[in-house]
Amino acid sequence: MELITAILSRQAAIDALLRYTDGLDRADAAQLESAFTENAIIDLTAFSALGMSYEPIYGRDSIIAACMSAVGEALETTHSLTNILVKLNDQNDSAIITCYSESQHIKKGQVFASNSQDNSLIVKCRYNASVSQQGPEWKIERLEVVPLWSQGSMSVFGQ
Repeated sequence: MELITAILSRQAAIDALLRYTDGLDRADAAQLESAFTENAIIDLTAFSALGMSYEPIYGRDSIIAACMSAVGEALETTHSLTNILVKLNDQNDSAIITCYSESQHIKKGQVFASNSQDNSLIVKCRYNASVSQQGPEWKIERLEVVPLWSQGSMSVFGQ
């Protein structure tokens, strides 16, 4: 029974990150909201390596507003998560997750317009997340997104 509980907890923990990326990709604020605790933190400060300036964002409402305006409503995106490593605590109710994300961003309305590097950006990142069980669902308490490399134009983000 302990093994089944651990497997179910592991998958539920991963689902929190999947709800985050799916919410971004579909510009679905409700899906994004379901991924975060009320007092969540998202840390994008490492994007300074790409010339972008971000402060940590505190609180679910602020996170949703920032994500929707910068990505969800502004861009067409796809996020793919891989190499997911979940370290559950002994009670199987919180976890540390690391994984890689490859995100492809293109300006709205230009999805099939051209192959130009001027209107698209691919970013490979490492996610470091703390998640916990909050009632029936697992949610992100803290998410650090660390870019590892990029290809394309930063102008996609207005940079």
